[in-house]
Amino acid sequence: MAGSKYWTSEFKKADARSPKEGAIKRLDRLRRELQRLDPVIANRAWAEVRTALEQISDRYSR
Repeated sequence: MAGSKYWTSEFKKADARSPKEGAIKRLDRLRRELQRLDPVIANRAWAEVRTALEQISDRYSR
């Protein structure tokens, strides 16, 4: 991935401000990358993201 060093530092800066801002920055980056893919593959990836986020939410809401 182009600019991986740039994104690593951007994620660290956002995480330092707040965990939520870091997560939003990562999801925005993922959204931009998935726009370039075939829609079927992108939809599958979003389904996997949704499942992972639901599992995380369930774990921390208990």
